[in-house]
Amino acid sequence: MISEILRRYRSNKQVVVNYFSLLILQGANYLLPLIVLPYLVYVLGTERYGLIAFAQSLMTFLIVFVDFGFNLSGTREISLTKNDKSKQAEVFTAIMIIKGVLVLFSLLFLSIIVYAFERFRQDAGIYFLSFGMVLGQALFPVWFFQGIEKMKFVTFINILAKLIFTFLVFFLIKEEVDYRYVPLYNSLGFILSGALGFSLALRMVRLKKVSKVLVRSLFIDSFSLFVSNFATSLYTTSNVFLLGIFCGNNIAGIYASMEKLLLAVKNIYAPFYQAIYPWLVGQNNEKKIKFVKQLIPFLLLVGGLVVIVVLSFGGKLLFWIFNDLHIVRYALIFKILSLVAILSGLNMLFNTLFFPTIKAYKIRMKILIVGGIWHLCCSLILVNLFGIYGTSFSVVLTEFVLLIFGWFYFNRFVKDNEKINSYSDSSTGL
Repeated sequence: MISEILRRYRSNKQVVVNYFSLLILQGANYLLPLIVLPYLVYVLGTERYGLIAFAQSLMTFLIVFVDFGFNLSGTREISLTKNDKSKQAEVFTAIMIIKGVLVLFSLLFLSIIVYAFERFRQDAGIYFLSFGMVLGQALFPVWFFQGIEKMKFVTFINILAKLIFTFLVFFLIKEEVDYRYVPLYNSLGFILSGALGFSLALRMVRLKKVSKVLVRSLFIDSFSLFVSNFATSLYTTSNVFLLGIFCGNNIAGIYASMEKLLLAVKNIYAPFYQAIYPWLVGQNNEKKIKFVKQLIPFLLLVGGLVVIVVLSFGGKLLFWIFNDLHIVRYALIFKILSLVAILSGLNMLFNTLFFPTIKAYKIRMKILIVGGIWHLCCSLILVNLFGIYGTSFSVVLTEFVLLIFGWFYFNRFVKDNEKINSYSDSSTGL
């Protein structure tokens, strides 16, 4: 069905190439870690693995800060300057300057957190070694390659980095005391891919002196997207972090193990949304609306199949993947979280794809802020009452709330657009 939609909405092969490049990339991003995950849990135990996952969840917050919404706004600006290399160079340089400053602020923030609280200070090395994730992500201009619709380069570089990390883990992590090397190898993978991606980008665009006005303009335009993405992180990456704070590294490790599987399912949709985004930006509103409506039945079908499989074989899947009875005991968590396969795919259609294409950044920001605050409040209450089960309830409820708001604002836009077209038609008739 995806290929049919793509053929209908674009005559050339670029979107299809980008889609399959992103599909392969997402497959590598989640398949390779899923191969490593059972091994790490087995060798390190859920306690040590939970510590590593806890540190990575903190880094994810910093990555959101450094990305600052440029994964969407940067892509949009680059896609709109394809025919003006000089302007494209200015946008590229300005965004990299902003990211460089944000990396310094994020490192300062991490240092304050680590040395101000004993909970972090006792494992300071783990957190600072994990910071390479932030640096590597800042270096890698995914938004640039997505904007020029050359995602095959991103795919190759990322898979190479993930393969290096995978081999390092399997060959060098042999016992529990080696846990401190996991964030080091992970960071090396991120930094290597970031450096390669940045070097490749410089072959296609040159750095150029830019005005403070452009830097300030890009910063301001992306601020609402940053707030939106930070709000998103409250209901995505905060779960392991909160469980680590309130329930300890062991429970955090168990949940993180299942969350990796959940993210693999959730990101079935991401490659298609990322591949189609630059093209959809250039379409008129009628085509955007029609495209979104046609995707809804397909998303329901895919998500429904995932839910049926997990509800039927969730416990067996966990045992087959981890071979750990302690994790299998919490199979109900995995089954509850499977509902996200339906809810997330649909709310991402509105909040991640549609609203950014019409530059409705503030609407998206409002929706995601509501979702983030809702999730934070639910988690703080339900985790204290039900522990790890409370986290799973909070995740599902939040995805449902986001879907309701996304559907509401989408339909309001559809009605407003119909009114505008109706007025335009009648005016033309006069």
